Amino acid sequence: MSEDIKFIVTELNKLFGRNYNLISFDALNSEDLLQILSDVLSEIEQPGGSRIDVRTETPEQSSVRIFSALRILKYQPNSDPVIFRQGLVRGDAEPIYAVLKWLLSNMQLARQRAYLARFLVKVEIPLEHLGDSEMAALYEQYSRLVEEFKMVHKEREAGKKGGEAAAELKADLEAMEKEREVVLGRVEKMKLRAEPALHLLEAARKLRVERDKERELIVQKEQQQDTMVKLQVSLQRAERELQTLKQMGAGLTSQALIQRLSEEVMVQSAVTKERLPSELAAKKAHVKALTTVVKSAHLGPDEIVALRNRLDIAAREVQALAENKAVAGVADKMAPFRQQAAAIAGMKRNALDKLERAEAAMTDLKVKLEEKREEARRLAEEPAPRGDELKRYVARLKTKSALYKRRRAELAGLRAENGVLNRTLLILEAQLAKLKPTDDAMPVRSATVLPDDCTVENAATINAQLSRNISAFRAQLAPLLNELRPLRQKFQELEERYIAAYRSYSSIETSMESSMNNLLNEVNLLRENVKKDTDEIERLRQEIATLKLAQDRIQEEIRVRNIFFYTHYASPGGGPTLRDELNEMIQVEEKKSKLLKDDEKSLKERAIESENQTQQWNNLIAIFECKLQCAEDSKKRDGVIVRGQGAETLILQ
Repeated sequence: MSEDIKFIVTELNKLFGRNYNLISFDALNSEDLLQILSDVLSEIEQPGGSRIDVRTETPEQSSVRIFSALRILKYQPNSDPVIFRQGLVRGDAEPIYAVLKWLLSNMQLARQRAYLARFLVKVEIPLEHLGDSEMAALYEQYSRLVEEFKMVHKEREAGKKGGEAAAELKADLEAMEKEREVVLGRVEKMKLRAEPALHLLEAARKLRVERDKERELIVQKEQQQDTMVKLQVSLQRAERELQTLKQMGAGLTSQALIQRLSEEVMVQSAVTKERLPSELAAKKAHVKALTTVVKSAHLGPDEIVALRNRLDIAAREVQALAENKAVAGVADKMAPFRQQAAAIAGMKRNALDKLERAEAAMTDLKVKLEEKREEARRLAEEPAPRGDELKRYVARLKTKSALYKRRRAELAGLRAENGVLNRTLLILEAQLAKLKPTDDAMPVRSATVLPDDCTVENAATINAQLSRNISAFRAQLAPLLNELRPLRQKFQELEERYIAAYRSYSSIETSMESSMNNLLNEVNLLRENVKKDTDEIERLRQEIATLKLAQDRIQEEIRVRNIFFYTHYASPGGGPTLRDELNEMIQVEEKKSKLLKDDEKSLKERAIESENQTQQWNNLIAIFECKLQCAEDSKKRDGVIVRGQGAETLILQ
């Protein structure tokens, strides 16, 4: 920071011809710093022009003018833009120093940008004024002139660069010619010296060729070793896959394979014969409906209402037909069997749907499992560092460890030094506090307390004596002040070093903690994903086993039904069939539903009765409260009449 301030002070003295130094510049207040920044911007925009006094402007006007100039000059703050704007408006030293350093360091660039901004920043004209034809023509001419200025400026800059480039090329050519002559002279001298030993040059050339071949052979050997390692890894992977396939086929028999294939053929046949035709018919119906909609003309509101009425009439007709069919089907003996067949077909469709979803989920899980295996295989195939590479890696680790230890030792030393300096500062402040009362008391005593023999004649002598005493005290105080100044400066420098080291340490510690946290979170996330995938696989396996059992039982029931359909509907062992169990469960649930509906109906009736009774009681309570209120009002207005022994007495309240 002190170097930046020195640079700023030096450049300001050169630019404005002032005599700033570090102490006087550091003592400037916020208004003076803003004035200097405004002067620098004015000098950049108009060299030698008039300058604006910030005291004649409001803070808002000064802020807008400075921010507009910095935006034109394309200044980018190093800190948060909001904090930078607030600090610049307040006149803080840190943002103003940063702006001054950038402006004074890039003076030529800033002047060029300010010069171009005078011609390239377009004047904003409201849209309502551009509606005028003359104004629009003038604005178009103005835009055209701006574009012409851009082209002319580009050609001028290209011409300047071309002239400079030509001059540089000419100078380079002259220098290269001189170097060429010197090199040719050296080559001639070397040839004269090397003529007796030309055979040595040929031997050196052959040696160089052989060494190049040796390096190429070493590189080829390393490549072949890497290829061999990769092939060994691939061979191990193939052996593991072969071992896995052998283990999978160890318990596989022809009967199990035939049974598995028959089950798969059965499932695929059911899907082909029952599911796919229904889905195809539904798709065709949907396509037919969409085609009809596309071909039909646009329907108005009246036509839509008419179609809805027709749809309602058709729905009522369908419902009437269904009721007639239900009434006429009492004598139909095959109705229960049709219902049971429809229920079994529905269960079969549900089982096929569940099977399809389970297969899709299993396919996704297999894909994820293959991805995980491929990732694990890729990580396992990455070769570990060996030989020279391992040595270089260990050397880098040692270097980083040594650097870390050295920086940690420096940080510990800076902390200790900071503690010592803080203690020194406290001691010096205490000593300074002790010296200040004596320094303050001296002039008070000389001003208020006078010697007893002080007269007009010897006043000059006493005054001279007091001046000598003051000089002596100042001479005693000067060494202390001289010692205090370097200590303060040293303290400031050490404090800056400590702050910089502490920031570096904090940034390193934060980056290490963030990287560790990221790694831990990633490991935990991967573990959770693996656990979830394992649980999902286990759950799907259980569901598949359950579905297989249900499918086997359904197939057995269908087989029994086909055998005994025309004789009797019973299981071979005489026990209840799955259909009987399902019918019994359906009847039990229907009974429960009927009982629950009756309970609900009775509860609604009781709730209505309770509400009526509650309303009656509330009405009675309101009537009694009204009577009591009327009695109280009558008492207050007319009093109380007491009758007794054939007489009436009126008691006023």
